[in-house]
Amino acid sequence: MGSLLRSIFALLLSAAILLMGHGLQYTLVPLYGVSLGWESTTIGFIGSSYFAGFVLGCLTVPKLVARVGHIRVFTVLVALTTGSMLFIGIADQFELWVIARLLMGWAMAGIYMVMESWLNEKTPTEYRGSILSIYAVITLGAICIGQLLVGFDLGYERLFMLGAALLVLGILPIGLTTSSAPNPIPNIKLSFRRIFSVSQIAMVGAFLGGFISGGFWALGPVVANSNGLEAGQVGLFMAVTLLGGAALQYPLGRMSDNIDRRIVIAGLAVFGLVACLVAMLPLYDHPWFIYLTMFAFGGLVFPLYALCLAHANDNTDLSVMEVGSGVLMMNSLGSVFGPLVVSSLFAYTEQALFIVSAVSFSLLAFWTIFRINFYQADREHYAPFVSVSKTTHEVIEVGIDPEEEEVQQTEHAH
Repeated sequence: MGSLLRSIFALLLSAAILLMGHGLQYTLVPLYGVSLGWESTTIGFIGSSYFAGFVLGCLTVPKLVARVGHIRVFTVLVALTTGSMLFIGIADQFELWVIARLLMGWAMAGIYMVMESWLNEKTPTEYRGSILSIYAVITLGAICIGQLLVGFDLGYERLFMLGAALLVLGILPIGLTTSSAPNPIPNIKLSFRRIFSVSQIAMVGAFLGGFISGGFWALGPVVANSNGLEAGQVGLFMAVTLLGGAALQYPLGRMSDNIDRRIVIAGLAVFGLVACLVAMLPLYDHPWFIYLTMFAFGGLVFPLYALCLAHANDNTDLSVMEVGSGVLMMNSLGSVFGPLVVSSLFAYTEQALFIVSAVSFSLLAFWTIFRINFYQADREHYAPFVSVSKTTHEVIEVGIDPEEEEVQQTEHAH
């Protein structure tokens, strides 16, 4: 294990530095939009453009990597992300922000892909679970630290420069590594119809989960700001939400190994609805109450993607990668539309995020309970829950035992 960690140390270090800058921009961009006096609908559209770029990146970057190689693509994408962040920091034109965020989403999808394909190829079968956990902790910690950097009293322009500097510095470890580049990234193979036919709860749940989380990432800082939180507190508001998702994902996953995963998803949706209703109480004006509420909110939103992925794989003989790509795309599409709906409603009420989330959780709860009552899930292809973060389809493969995947593909072929 020690020699393996040394061989991927440069990759993990690059990920940590890059994602600190990435985490900073998640919170900084909406806050800067508020400081410019922009409407919530404008900020929501800018947030949506990031996720649209992310979807496009997942579909197109593999071909680019196959053509020019991992390290060149990685360097170009980091440069593109850095330039986009700097343009946002020095300009206040809506059209430029939309283009910059679209490019940033496209580039970040590619950056995740390159890092995760590298991680996948360098990790032997017996260490996949451990390495995936280490990678998840590093990405979570880096993004949380990045959001907390908003609290530094540097002004918006200098904070954008700090984020850009972290992105650029993230090139150095991978750029100087002597490890050989991995094989080309496989293209995503999608058939929404086939995946939806075998797991409707997973696809609906993934979309609604993305709908909620996309609204949070795009408008969360605006919600925090509207509740009187200062810049440093806004970063903490975002960080505790993400930490809630990390804290509850593994316990919920293990629970779903022992009982019908649909029951866990339904329960998560019901408690998510309760959390949203609590967040709308008049008591929602004390920082600690806000933080505790958002910790619960994150704990009920962010595990939904991994639970839906596990449930989908339990009930189909399609390949893990095909199912994972379909669930990921549904989640990403939800993230595109969520900010648009939340920001439109935000013009009428500051509780828009929680109203939209409550409606989404309600729909998921009703749909899941309906499916439980009328359709049997045999879990014929059951496999233990794997705590997978929502990045790209490459991270799904890190958690796959190649031998098990080969057996599954052989069974499907026959």
